[in-house]
Amino acid sequence: MGSFILFIAVVTFVVLFLIPSKVTDANDVVRDFTHLKKSGKVISFVFAVLSILMSGYFSVPAGYRGVLLNFGAVSGVLNEGVHFVIPFVQKVELMEVRTQKEEAKAAAASKDLQNVSTQVAINYHLNESQVGNLYKNVGLDFASRIIDPATQETVKAVVANYTAEELIRLRSKVKSEIDMMLTERLKAYNIVVEINGVSLTNFEFSEDFNRAIEQKQVAQQSAEKSKYELQKAEIDAKTAIARAEGEARSNRIKADALNQSGGSKVLAREWIEKWDGVLPKIISGNSGMMFDISDVMKEAAKK
Repeated sequence: MGSFILFIAVVTFVVLFLIPSKVTDANDVVRDFTHLKKSGKVISFVFAVLSILMSGYFSVPAGYRGVLLNFGAVSGVLNEGVHFVIPFVQKVELMEVRTQKEEAKAAAASKDLQNVSTQVAINYHLNESQVGNLYKNVGLDFASRIIDPATQETVKAVVANYTAEELIRLRSKVKSEIDMMLTERLKAYNIVVEINGVSLTNFEFSEDFNRAIEQKQVAQQSAEKSKYELQKAEIDAKTAIARAEGEARSNRIKADALNQSGGSKVLAREWIEKWDGVLPKIISGNSGMMFDISDVMKEAAKK
């Protein structure tokens, strides 16, 4: 706004300067513009001063810090609020100090020389009291100059300590090491990584490695299935042997019982255990006669 007012004041001053003080019209009447030109110049001067004063006020919004420059050299840091700067001498560059997010693609080689790539997301903020040094040493494009290269170097250094399978199995440990190492690297540039501020997407491997992993999983599943079937066969065989031994032992006991004087009682007991509760319809006595036992029971019931 101040620059616009200054522009209008300058244009007005130039126009008034070009207008002659006295003009003679067609009727030879002389018109004097001296007083008007003086008044216009005064007004233009006042507007010019006001515009310069207005352009000297600078507002630093919330979540930012202003790096104060004197003829391009860093001279201080401005907090949030309104500040006065010397027009044409001082300039302010805004730098955000709120939490920001940077994503970087990183590629590396594992301990067993497998190509690995991952996407790294970093939540960070700038050290408020050191934004002047950051601007002086790095500038405003610190993300591409500092954060991205540091992320790639950190991932390479950590991934090189693990095999591809360990990267998958020990993902949390790998993430923690990257977090700690990256925090230390960026701290030197007054860039503060948030607590647990580093996130990793899934590690991506080459197609050949993915196929090898898939084949290995299939082989492991097949081996587990064969192992299960073998164990089941062994258990079934042991069960059959135990059953046969039990039956043989039982038969020996029965044979010993039959060889003794009480063998008839043993047979009677087995007959009773196997009896289904139904009386036989026909039996034969010592005389060789055959008769229906149910008829005998009916006759006994009538008497």
